Amino acid sequence: MKPEAFEIRVPATTANLGPGFDSLGLALRLYNRVRVAPAQETVLDIEGQGRDELPRDQTNLMIRAAAELARQVRKELPPLHWQARHSIPLARGLGSSSAAIVGGLLAADAVLDLNLPRHRLVHLAAEIEGHPDNVAPALLGGLTICLPQSDPIAVLRLRPHRNLRIVLLIPDFHISTEAARRVLPSQVPFQDAVYNLSRAAAVAAALRDGQWHILAQATQDKLHQPYRLPLMDGIVAVMRAVQELGKCGVALSGSGPTVSAFCEGQTMAKEIAEVMKTAARRQGIIARILVRRPDGYGALVRPLGSPA
Repeated sequence: MKPEAFEIRVPATTANLGPGFDSLGLALRLYNRVRVAPAQETVLDIEGQGRDELPRDQTNLMIRAAAELARQVRKELPPLHWQARHSIPLARGLGSSSAAIVGGLLAADAVLDLNLPRHRLVHLAAEIEGHPDNVAPALLGGLTICLPQSDPIAVLRLRPHRNLRIVLLIPDFHISTEAARRVLPSQVPFQDAVYNLSRAAAVAAALRDGQWHILAQATQDKLHQPYRLPLMDGIVAVMRAVQELGKCGVALSGSGPTVSAFCEGQTMAKEIAEVMKTAARRQGIIARILVRRPDGYGALVRPLGSPA
């Protein structure tokens, strides 16, 4: 093991982007951070989001991911002091579980001095998570297109347009990914599949090239949102209010209940934020609103030097 302590920064992610179910993802400038240092025994401290909810023992997802990587490379992790500072809300569709998995894998990679390529870490993270659409942008940054049934998982990384802003309405209630997946149908009409195929291609191109005029249509979906939205009181009205502007795209972030709007520039983002805030208030939804740019780097690891 290297003697240094490390700090790992992992971005939040918004997945699906409307039509790109389990395939499209975008990294955001909203981060979880964890410092990892040698210790006499393994200890996990958590500040911020999830402080009173997440386990602090070996069942913690971050520690489990680190242990899984160590197992696969047939090495043993030494005792570590984990100091986590979480800004990504739990169970809101912003990739909190993916951030935990990615943080754990990168911690094990750094501590064990493995220097594994990111594409291998994407594959392992997707195995742990069950789908790649959040873990890929968390590790690689930018806008990612995943081929979920490829082996190993193929990922295409695109650079989002520099003027892209993402407006997030984050409700105070949560939806578990498991619950949101249980309501999905086992089969969908052929015409719905075609509907989504065209829009998934369009939304990726529009976010890369700044084709803002097409986003309102490109982010529409028939494969998952119609089945999930009944679980989230009032969210349909918030999305409809944004759609009526006709100036941006809007979608559930992952499995929700966070709503993501995609637009050009800070001025438009402020206008959309006000529309979201008003619509949420009318529906009795308590929520906070954030405006973020895309993260272009993905998770970063920074050595901190030998601990005192």
